Amino acid sequence: MSACYTIVMRIGIAAIAVLAATNASADPVVGETSVEIRVGSAVSLDVGFARGLQCDDLTIVDAQLVAASPTSNRLVMRGLRRGVTACRAGTVGAPSVLVHVTVK
Repeated sequence: MSACYTIVMRIGIAAIAVLAATNASADPVVGETSVEIRVGSAVSLDVGFARGLQCDDLTIVDAQLVAASPTSNRLVMRGLRRGVTACRAGTVGAPSVLVHVTVK
């Protein structure tokens, strides 16, 4: 095996390890939480298998429920303008997560 091939393989394995660590998330949010978002920025929360989404004011935050895996969804929110609102992921049964959103 050439030295170049070995180096490329090691870099590839390191990149995969970093990607796996980056995509690994903590346990899903359960119940209720609060987040702060800057205008133009986005946050993503693991909400487990929550289905259905409702936000009080879509002029403050753009929110989407995105499938992360066959058993987990993510609530992705982008700040649109300054203000305070609430979003609930999980309007179709359990689990349900209420998120208090402050956009600065």
